[in-house]
Amino acid sequence: MLTNGTKRKNKILVLGLGNEVIGDEGLGLVIVKEIAEKGLFPEIDFACLSTGGLDLLEYIVGYDSLLLIDTACGNKFEPGTVNYYTPDNFRETLHISSEHDASFCVAMETGERLGLKIPKQINIIAMEICCDLYMSEKLSDNIKEQFVEIRSEIIKFIQKLCCD
Repeated sequence: MLTNGTKRKNKILVLGLGNEVIGDEGLGLVIVKEIAEKGLFPEIDFACLSTGGLDLLEYIVGYDSLLLIDTACGNKFEPGTVNYYTPDNFRETLHISSEHDASFCVAMETGERLGLKIPKQINIIAMEICCDLYMSEKLSDNIKEQFVEIRSEIIKFIQKLCCD
């Protein structure tokens, strides 16, 4: 797992976003940590953040490809639904953009205007959760029941990303 300031080893970054103490909102972090610990993709760098907006620039600069894994709520999908986006069809998730910071798209545009090397390929995975956010370090029973399936779907997407 990369930490802030760590030298990039690979061309691809998988970045999990979330908050580990607000239940299902930490799902992206949990999945990315598990995949990284299994060592399935040594050709990929993995990192986890509890922030978004302009703060993302510090982590993503220098990569050719970026996969953001976050949660979303209120999009009229059943909890556990895995949705795939690119910057062209992006829908807000819980962390990629914040009402207290620049939106994801503005952050990427700012990075480009500053002459930073922003990833050319950006994919976003947003896993739907219930909007009933609660203080807990555990996932809800509903998400726990679907966890293996969600993680498998994300692993398949990462495998495809590696092969493209």
